[in-house]
Parts: sequence; structure tokens; C-alpha cells
Amino acid sequence: MAAPSKQGLDYFPFPVDFFDNEIIGGISGMFGIKGEIVVVKLLCTVYRKGYFAVWSDLLQSKIANDASVSKDLANQVVDRLVAWGFFDENLFNSAKVLTSVDIQRTYLEATKRRKNRGKMPYLINEDNNNGSNEVNVNINPSSKGVNDDINSQSKVNKSKVNKSNKDSHDSKPAKRVYDPDDINLKLANYLLAKIRERNSSIYPTDSKNPPDTQKWANDIRLMHERDARSYDDIKRIIEWCQQDSFWQNNILSASKLRKQFGKLIDKADAPNKFNGNKGGRKPLYDLPY
Repeated sequence: MAAPSKQGLDYFPFPVDFFDNEIIGGISGMFGIKGEIVVVKLLCTVYRKGYFAVWSDLLQSKIANDASVSKDLANQVVDRLVAWGFFDENLFNSAKVLTSVDIQRTYLEATKRRKNRGKMPYLINEDNNNGSNEVNVNINPSSKGVNDDINSQSKVNKSKVNKSNKDSHDSKPAKRVYDPDDINLKLANYLLAKIRERNSSIYPTDSKNPPDTQKWANDIRLMHERDARSYDDIKRIIEWCQQDSFWQNNILSASKLRKQFGKLIDKADAPNKFNGNKGGRKPLYDLPY
């Protein structure tokens, strides 16, 4: 009888700036080092199994025991990770599955030379690839492949790979840079200031890897240009969400602000939810620049 195909990984990438990531910073700000330990335990479990894990009652108990935390705290950490996009929200809500596009990219790259990966459920259709059941993989192909479980003689022509990567990078448009006086960057910095004002431990000012406010500024611009959100509305919702007991822990970046903006403005415009009246707006010129 043939041996069952191996599913999990022996190793997975752990970047040195992992704890400077904005989501991990949010977890640390809410739950301290115990929350960080839960995240690491979850990642080890997911990669040991392959590229996903089912958040069953048994796994909840195991993670809680391994991390020396309560089961309730472990569930709170997972809820925040799902809400902030660390794990795929749709798969978690439908099947209690913990996975993400990034996790699946890492797994597929690490196992691309395995002869048989077996059945692969819960793959995410990244960018709606015409119903394809594969995830787009665009990770450095010069990886050593320590998880491949095949003969090391199977190698990639690095010079061709490097040339291909260089050509693809050269074809990309230049990244937009926002000037300090640009309203998009000002609002991005305003959001960051409001988060720090509420909880300075989420984004410490002395962090070696602070949030990319240029990227946040781009999200603000997209909200205005593509989503037809006025700058006045963006500014007042930034203020509102950082005062709301629920949303202040969910909106920790401009991308999350954009994703949840429809819900936020509905809540903010409800009677007695903002400055005591419906749609209580503050003019944009009140920004503290």
C-alpha cells in the first residue's frame, strides 16, 4: 500500500518584522504577549496541517492549553484576526476554516515540486480566476524548497527566473508618492494619530517598522475617487470609529476603513450616534494640520 501523501510543512517563513505588522500590533495592544503567542501557535498549527485548519472545539481547547490562555481569549484573538483580514472571513464564517491567500501562496510555493499533494479543499479563488481552483502564486521561485520531499537535482534556471522577474517589475507603473500637503496623506496621518491617541501601544512612535501611510493615503484616494466618498465624510468617520467601543478595535488601517466604510457611515448617521444627532458633521478645515 502506498504511503499517504504528506500534507503539512516542516518549516514556514517567519519574517523578522512579524511583530511590527499592524495586525499583530493590534493583537498585542488588545491582548498583550498572550495574544501574540496564540497567533504563532495558530500559524504553526495551520502549516503543520498544510494550508488551513478548522477552528473546531477541539482545536480551540488545544490552542488555549498550548498558549496557557483561556479558551475565551483564544476565540477573541481569532475573531479579531478574522475581522482584520489576517484569516479569510468568508471561509471562517462558512466553515470555521482558518486560512488566507498569503498562507496558501506560501504553501503552494513550498510544495510545488511534490509529486502528489493530494486533495486540496478550501483554496481561495484569488482575483476570481474564471472559477479556477488554483491560487495565483507570485513568490520568489529561488526558494530552497526544504518542504519539497523530492530529489534536490530538480532545479530552476535562476538566471532565466531573475530575468523574467526583472522584466515583470520593469513593466509596472511607478508607485504614486503623496506629498505632505496632499489631503489623502493628511487624512492617512490623521487616522494614525487618532489610533495612537486612543492606544499608543498599537503603533508605537519608536517602532522600526511604522505603518505605511503612503499606502494608507492611496486607500484614502481610492475611497474618494472610486467609492465617491467625500473627504468631509472620511474625516468625520475616522473620528467616529475611533470613539466607538466596537469599531475602534476593528479599524486600524485605511484599507479596513475603506472596506467597512458603508457600515460605519450607516452607524454614524443613525440618531444619537455622532455628536448627538443624525449626520453631525465637522468641516474638513478643522483638521489639525
